[in-house]
Amino acid sequence: MNTLEWLRKEKQIAYFILATAFRGIRDNIRWVIWQPFALSLGLPMTSIGALSSLTEFSRIVIQPIIGAASDRYGRKRFLVLRDGLVVAACFCFLFAQSWVLLSVGMVLVGLNAAFMPVWQSTIAESTDSDNIGYLYSVIGSAYMITGMIGTISSGYITDLYGYRAAYGISTFFATLTLIVTTWKIGETKVSSGKGYSVRQAFGTLIETFKPPRYMWGYYIAMSVDLFAFSLGWGLINGMLTESYGFTPSMLGVLLTVNNLCMAVFQISLGKYVDKIGYVKCLIISQGISTILLGLLLINQSFIVVLIANMLMGVGAAFWGPAEQAWIANNVNPEERAQSIGGYSTFRGLVALPAPLIGGMLYDNFGYHVPVGVNMVIAFIDIFLLWWLVKDKVRPD
Repeated sequence: MNTLEWLRKEKQIAYFILATAFRGIRDNIRWVIWQPFALSLGLPMTSIGALSSLTEFSRIVIQPIIGAASDRYGRKRFLVLRDGLVVAACFCFLFAQSWVLLSVGMVLVGLNAAFMPVWQSTIAESTDSDNIGYLYSVIGSAYMITGMIGTISSGYITDLYGYRAAYGISTFFATLTLIVTTWKIGETKVSSGKGYSVRQAFGTLIETFKPPRYMWGYYIAMSVDLFAFSLGWGLINGMLTESYGFTPSMLGVLLTVNNLCMAVFQISLGKYVDKIGYVKCLIISQGISTILLGLLLINQSFIVVLIANMLMGVGAAFWGPAEQAWIANNVNPEERAQSIGGYSTFRGLVALPAPLIGGMLYDNFGYHVPVGVNMVIAFIDIFLLWWLVKDKVRPD
């Protein structure tokens, strides 16, 4: 069955793709300009790193609880709340004139991210297990393709009309996403009828620190990855802006190329991720990332950074579907959202101080140190993935 036939047969999947397409525009506009915008408000890179950590912390606090609650009460209400939080965050960015509203907006972005396991579980519950990797690839490609509109337009709009105009467009697409989610995406999990007390919620958070033994290797390798890239690559827009004079429109072009490569390669690779093997895809991705970070250390010209973003897009095309499919296939289906949330929270806790550390390294030692540390840790993680992670580990 080709992709068009598949979409005609599965209307729910078509609405997943539509909502994801709107999110691609919404999120990528924000992603391109938020660090330059923070710099324009007078914040140093250490503070930008602290805001990134604050965003991650707000996600971590509630993610396992949200996942477990959706396993009991169903997915739909949580998806609607998720997109409502983004609309509120967009309004904060639109009217921010100091660090205060910017910080509130970043907290809301983090809370929105806490609902990602609910979204991933909803997708997984809408297809059979043999096609999970393919479905994640198609939906991820929709996000990247429309995200290119957001990335390329946000920089030029910002250069011509200012940050408010770009944030206004982001708010519009956030509202469209909320409308599609509310009116078109259906429920995929019937409420179990079981309650969820405060004590159970606290227990869910504690369980985050006690992953099943068979998943320890995956948790370690993936946590090291997030720490490394939160410390360096996650701050790259701000560092390039302050150190080398990159403008929002230049950043928009870079991220557009990144998204284009990711979308094209996800479409072509999506059918083969489940066949190639998830671990091989993760190792290939990490190897590509190590190479691009080396390029960024050697040369910071626009052309070299452009090539690095192309490589990052290719690497992400291997990484995203493999990561999502691995976790979806190796957890208990009855507790999928809770398990995904617990994994993401554990990983996020390990990486929580990384953006702050990266910002401090930049302010004290310059651009090359955080990027170099990122590269070294990414290289080490290649071996961790090879030694610690297997494709199938969940006991039958």
